[in-house]
Amino acid sequence: MIESSYPETWTELQNKVAQILTESGLESETPKQIETARGMVEIDVFAVDKTQKPHIVYLCECKHWKTAVPQTMVHSLQTVLSNYGANFGLIISSNGFQSGALKAAQYSNVRLFTWLEFQELFEERWFLEHAIPLIQEAVGPLIDYTEPINSRVFRKADTLTPEALDRFSDLRKEYCELAFYASTVYLPWFSTFTSLEKELPNLPLKDASGTSSQLKSVLPNELLNAVSLRDFLDVLLLQIDKGIKAFDDVFGGRA
Repeated sequence: MIESSYPETWTELQNKVAQILTESGLESETPKQIETARGMVEIDVFAVDKTQKPHIVYLCECKHWKTAVPQTMVHSLQTVLSNYGANFGLIISSNGFQSGALKAAQYSNVRLFTWLEFQELFEERWFLEHAIPLIQEAVGPLIDYTEPINSRVFRKADTLTPEALDRFSDLRKEYCELAFYASTVYLPWFSTFTSLEKELPNLPLKDASGTSSQLKSVLPNELLNAVSLRDFLDVLLLQIDKGIKAFDDVFGGRA
């Protein structure tokens, strides 16, 4: 899942839906007045996917109700879709859907999602469009500082005092695994080698079978315990930034 918490209000629900859609590469607005064949209608979240041709238009209704969404809501959104000419209608409900709503949406272009199901629908795209670029941009200097051979950094390290050189060496040992791990997170998504799996992090890392005992021993607990992709991303970026700043302090600036 992308988010670890549930929205507490209807405005928070629609804001989070719009945020996830935007971070996934769509253009979204919340709320938005649209002009249909039968007049103006307010939509909770309006989104356009311009990466597709023709563009795909989504009309999203976010229902933070104490009860399950009834079929009348599905029929209402179907009418708006038809009158506006949108491609899909999404209803995101905090408390599920009545059986009539599920039946009404079965043979229509309205899709029904719980908060978790909505996140699952976009989590891979969110990770590719939002998380991967941030990780790739952030970790570059840390890789430079920790990789086995970097003549530019090593030439500057030769000018350090003995104390600073020891600190540089200690930091390389401390952060080399983090830099390597971050690179394994984003590299498969850009690699042409089919043997590299484009997988989302298996969270929490501390319980994942693919996380080696060596990696568990060197990664910070905050990263190992992250249960959502956003928490994972935030902690990873924070740790990368912390390491880069420590190296920069040794060199008195970026090496």
